[in-house]
Amino acid sequence: MVYVLIIMLAGSGSGASVGSVEFTTKEACQAAAKAIADTGRPLAGATAVTVCVAKG
Repeated sequence: MVYVLIIMLAGSGSGASVGSVEFTTKEACQAAAKAIADTGRPLAGATAVTVCVAKG
């Protein structure tokens, strides 16, 4: 199974910025999402919203 981390930037004029990264395990996907959440700082004035979903 492949898991996709979807990263959305919300707020402060970021528009609809969306990116994604694929992982081979759910744990790796969740760890990456947690690392982004733990940065505790906005990205160019926007807040990162992350979600891991199974693909396939």
